[in-house]
Parts: sequence; C-alpha cells; structure tokens
Amino acid sequence: MTTALEYYADAFNSESLYGLRIIIAWFSVAVFIWLIGLSYLVWKADSKSTENRFMSVLLIIEGIKAAFLLPDAFPYDSSWEWLWNYLWVFKIDVFFYAHTTAILLYLCIPIYYRIERLKFMHRPSFQKHAWYLAPLFGFAIWMSIRGLDSFYMANSAWLICAEAGATPQLQVWWGSIQPYMTEAVAEIGTCSTYYESHLVDEPMGLWTIALASPLVTLGALFFIRSSMKSEKEAGGQNSTKHLTSRSLYIGFLGKVSGTMLYFATLMVIIPILNGGDMATFLDATIWQYGDDTSSIDRLKYLIWTLSLLMTPLAMGFEALMFVHAALNESVFGIDQNLRKTFRAATFTGIGALSFIVGTEVMEQLVGAGLLGGVGLGLGFLAIRSPVLSVIDQMSNRLIPSAYTTEENAYLDAYNTAMEDRIITPEERKLLQSLAVAYSLSQSRVDDLESDYNNMLEEE
Repeated sequence: MTTALEYYADAFNSESLYGLRIIIAWFSVAVFIWLIGLSYLVWKADSKSTENRFMSVLLIIEGIKAAFLLPDAFPYDSSWEWLWNYLWVFKIDVFFYAHTTAILLYLCIPIYYRIERLKFMHRPSFQKHAWYLAPLFGFAIWMSIRGLDSFYMANSAWLICAEAGATPQLQVWWGSIQPYMTEAVAEIGTCSTYYESHLVDEPMGLWTIALASPLVTLGALFFIRSSMKSEKEAGGQNSTKHLTSRSLYIGFLGKVSGTMLYFATLMVIIPILNGGDMATFLDATIWQYGDDTSSIDRLKYLIWTLSLLMTPLAMGFEALMFVHAALNESVFGIDQNLRKTFRAATFTGIGALSFIVGTEVMEQLVGAGLLGGVGLGLGFLAIRSPVLSVIDQMSNRLIPSAYTTEENAYLDAYNTAMEDRIITPEERKLLQSLAVAYSLSQSRVDDLESDYNNMLEEE
C-alpha cells in the first residue's frame, strides 16, 4: 500500500508540474472552509432575516462548488480505494447537487433584491420560503437525474504503472473495462515511472451542468446590476442591502469573470490547441503520462491544470470582497489590510506560476527544466517593484477604500501622534491645522479618531 508520504512525494515531480494540482486541491480546501465560516457568521448576524438566510445558504453552495478538487488533496490511487468510496460521493454527487442548487438560487435573486422588471417576485411570502425550498428542489432534481445514462458514471478503473519500463495495467473499481480505457493504455505505451491514475466515464450530462453554470452565473450578475439600478432609482442605496453594495458587486463580478474564463478555456483555448476537440480528464491523463508527449501536449496539460484553479480562485475573490463589504463599516483599515493580503497572494502566485512555466519551457527546449524555472524566478524578482506597482493599481480598483485620500492622510498623522497613546496640546494643534487644510469637519474628525481608538481597544 502506498503511504500518504510516498504519494505526496511523487506528486511533486516534474510530470505533475511540481505538485500544482495538489496545491490547487489544498487551496480548494481553504476556500471551502472560508466560505462555510462566512456562511455561519452571516446566519449568526441575524438568523431571523430571510436575506441573511438566503445569503448563508448561497455561500455554502458556492463553497461546495469551489471544493471540486477537495478530495484530490487526499492520496488518489488504488491503495486508498476504501477512502475514495466515500470521497467520490462528495466529488460527484455533492458537487453536482451544488451546481443544480446554485442555478435555482441565482434565479431566486429577484425575490430578495428588488429588480423593477421582476418586482412581482419581490414578496415577503416568497422570501420566507425560497431560501430553503431551492436546496430541497435542487436535491430532488439531482436525485431524479443522477441515475440516467447521460449523468451516470457506470464504469471506473485504476490505471497502474508499477515501475519504469512496465506496461500499464487496468484494475476495475466499479463496472467493467471499457474500450476507451484500453485505448488510453495503448496511447501511454511504456511507463516512464511509477504512478497511478483514475479512468472513469464522463457523461455528457455532467459536462452540460458544469459548463452551463458559468452562463447562469452571468445571468445572476445582470440581476445584481439591475437590483443596484432599481435601488438607486428608488432613492439611494439601502445600507441593509449588502448584496448590492459596490464591494459585493465587484466580488460577484470577479467570480463571474473567473468562471467564464474557465468556460472559455475548456470551450475555446484547449480545443484550438487540440485540433478542435474539447478535452476530457482522460485526455489530461494521456498528456501527463503519454510515452510520446510533445511540447504542445505539455502545454495543454498545464492549461488544463490551471483551469481547475479558476473556480476556487473566483470563489475566494468573492469571499474576499464579501469580508470587505461586511467589515469596512466597523473595522478601521480593513481595506488597507485586504490590499496587503491581495498584493502578497498575487505576487506569490505569479512567481510560482512563472517557475512552473519556465521549468516546462526549458525542459522542452534544452532538457534542463529546473534551470529555466530558477532563471525565470530570479528575473521575476528583479522586476519586483514594477510588478508590485501594477498589483497595487489593481487592488485600488478592486477594493474600494472606506476613507477618502484626505481622511487617510489625517489618519496617518493621527496614527503617528498616537504612538505613545497620548495627544499633546502641540500635536492637537497640528492635527486641527491638518483637518482645516483637508476640509474635514469636526464631526468627521471625531468619527475618524473614534474608529481608530476602537481599533486600538480591540487589539
């Protein structure tokens, strides 16, 4: 039996893109936990509010969708089949139930957030029940279609390479050996090293659900935009309508952009590289382990693997903006702190991707992959300042500030004066002069200083 340590060690080799898929899987775990935690906090904030209940359920469903690769964080080979008998239920049944339910929840947005053309849906009687009926109907729909031929995975097998130079062997998990499985063995040819992969039916119905979800999400974005417009025309933004705040709109826009990029990758980019054919997980296995893989195959496998990152990354960004929208009224400096987090995460992610791409390119050109990765990584560090500058410009656009430029300047001065927790008469005069120069009223100054003092007390 392969131990967990051996599995993870093998996963971080060049054929597996130095553990990129494992890293994406663990990132999915983090996003899933984050969204479940947010759901709990939203529910606890006001459990009697139907809007909070709706948002809480939606966050759970979004978390499950982001966690498609969560099971892949565990050892994924025949030695652990006993564990995968349970993980597979989450990977398929729970995941596609979430997709089905998400579509229904998106259609419920006009019930909770007024849209002029759909105002007949914005009723308390609907709001009282839609938040729990949508998940129940989603469950009923999935259970009624999961056994149909277009949605049922009837056959599955492990493809096992015992050692370098051996011929791949097939070991049935459930169902029976199918022609496409033996064809995959023939395309792989001779094993390059020890590895195991999973081959399973990929029904068109499941692909239809997965690829339809980004399109429905796009429709939900239009709902949210229309709700913001209706609210503005009604006389301004209601502070209780958190969904229609700019922060949450940007978060949802980021999620839609990520899911649409995933859709475009599978439906446009990979088919262009793959002779017009849409790729499957079986194709990805052949690109990864095939005996006669080309540089184009490796490029397709890299793009395919990166596409798996799109959904959890998009959901993570949505959660980031949700935190900002929820806290920027009560926590001083939350926008600056989130910008720092965004900056560090983006720079680190680009650096890691540069290392992998450099390694792949140099491996195909001169057979010295590690040299290319290190070289490109050092080059990336050399241009650190302009890259960070671009990232900061992005974060300034994506994460709206809770304070104006003048107010931030005043807070910086107040922060300096409060280093010893005492404001001397001289420091107070300077602060008053600064407030006059920035055209800040005394009431606004009091609010700014109160926010800062509350932050100090909480720390």
